[in-house]
Amino acid sequence: MRGKSFISILLLIVVVLAGCNFNANQSKDTGKSTSKVPERIISLMPSNTEVLYALGIGDKVTGVSTVDDYPKEVKQKEKFDAMHLNKEALIKAQPDLILAHESQKATQGKVLKDLSESGIKVAYVKDAQSINEMYESFEQIGKLTGREKQAKYLIDETKANIKKVTDSVPKQKKEPKVFIEIASEPEIYTAGKGTFMNDMLKQLHAKNVFDDTEGWPKVSKEQIIKKNPDVMVSTAGVSTKDYQQSVKQRGGFEQIRAVKKESVVALNDDMLSRPGPRLDDAMKLLRDAIYEK
Repeated sequence: MRGKSFISILLLIVVVLAGCNFNANQSKDTGKSTSKVPERIISLMPSNTEVLYALGIGDKVTGVSTVDDYPKEVKQKEKFDAMHLNKEALIKAQPDLILAHESQKATQGKVLKDLSESGIKVAYVKDAQSINEMYESFEQIGKLTGREKQAKYLIDETKANIKKVTDSVPKQKKEPKVFIEIASEPEIYTAGKGTFMNDMLKQLHAKNVFDDTEGWPKVSKEQIIKKNPDVMVSTAGVSTKDYQQSVKQRGGFEQIRAVKKESVVALNDDMLSRPGPRLDDAMKLLRDAIYEK
C-alpha cells in the first residue's frame, strides 16, 4: 500500500508542476456554498476523502481513487484511477459531485470538463501547500457539501490537536536540521520551500535543510552531505531498517551528523503526504523522529 501511495505522490508532484501551464479559462468551482446537498460523491484524492469522512458524510461517498486506503470503509467503495479517468465509468456511477484536485487540471482537465458539461458538478479542491491552506480546503469541502458548521468544528479541532503537538516540542538552543526524503535512489527527491512538509517542520521548530529550494526538488548525494542534517527522515514507503541500510551504502554519508548519531528513520508516508484531518498524528511521528521522544 505504501508503494502505491508513494507512486501517487510522485505523479502528483509532476501534475502540480505541469498545472502551472494549464488554461486559466478552465471552469472552476471555488467552493461556494451549495443549495443542494450532494448524495453521491466521488472523491479523487485521499486527503479529500478523509475530510469527507471527518465531516460525517462518509455514507455519501460512492467512489474514491485507487490509492485511497483510509478509513477502512473506503475499501468497499468503487475505485477510479485518478491519473487516468474513465469518463464513461464516472458517468455510470451517477455522482452529483466529483471532488477533483487542483493538480488534476493538467492531466485530466478535458475529461473533467466533459463531465461538468454533461451536468455533473465538478469541484477542484485547492492544492494545500501549508497547514493554513489545508484548513481552507476543509472549509471549501464543507461549503460544497453543505457541512459548513462541521467544517468549522473540524478546523478548530485540528488546530487544537496540532497545537498540543507543537507545544510538546522540547525547547532547544538551536533548531535541529532535518532532511526529508520522499523518493529514494536512483533519483532522490525532497520537500523544499512552499510545501506543507516544510510548514510542518517550521511548526515543529525544526529547519528543513532544503528550505532554500522551491517545491519538490531532485537533490544529489553531494548536496545532502554538504547540508549535513541532524536528522534524516524517509517517507518513501520503506522500513526504517531498509532506509538505514540504504543510507549506509551511500558513499560519503558516514560523515553526516544524522548517520553518526543514528538519527535515520522511516515514517508512515500516508499520513505525512496527506494534508488532512490526521495531520496532527503525522506531526507526532515527525516530532518523535526529530527529538527522539
